[in-house]
Amino acid sequence: MGVSSKAFLTLVVALGFLAIGFWGPPVWAQKTETPCQYPVVSAKIGERCAVCGVALTEKDVALIVRGRRVPLDKGMVDTFLNDQEKYFSEKQPKGALFQEELQAPAGAAQAGISRGWFLFGLYVLAGLIGGGLSAYQAVSKGLGSIPYFFIGFFFNVLGYLYVLSRPSLAVAGTIPAGLVKVPTTQAPSACPTCGNTNHPSARRCAACGGHLQPTRQSEVARA
Repeated sequence: MGVSSKAFLTLVVALGFLAIGFWGPPVWAQKTETPCQYPVVSAKIGERCAVCGVALTEKDVALIVRGRRVPLDKGMVDTFLNDQEKYFSEKQPKGALFQEELQAPAGAAQAGISRGWFLFGLYVLAGLIGGGLSAYQAVSKGLGSIPYFFIGFFFNVLGYLYVLSRPSLAVAGTIPAGLVKVPTTQAPSACPTCGNTNHPSARRCAACGGHLQPTRQSEVARA
């Protein structure tokens, strides 16, 4: 009876190992795979794994992520899916302002500006406005425009208020330094032939050359 029991146990153990070899490893030894939400196609010869960099064969796979192929070794699929942002960043367009959102819903615009660059752009825009206003006020007060432009650019409203608080160096009734008086003609005369306006002392039209009747004496004639 003892010999029969040993033979029976030996038979049971042998059948157990046979079942393991036939149906695969036990449940606790199986690796839980991360569900893949991307289309899977076969890798091409010559492609390299986006995770480990090894050369791939046709037995490996490639995921189609946001319209881009991500070739992967079969054993690295879970590694990629667990940290998609890290490995997919190499497939994204390189740009300072715009970046692609991997987790954006399907059909959404893929290009977007990061919050940091957006705030920086607003700061630069406000700086240009503040610098322009500060420089204008500085010139009106007879001050240097360039230093006060940068004060307004970097400090915006505070810089502009600082310029407003500066005393004016321009003498009343004179043109501040840095400004040029634009010459204008008072009471110009219109040409009866072409309608072009001319200096009131002109005897010929500057446009068509027609004869004009001067209404004033020129400074040259006075001299």
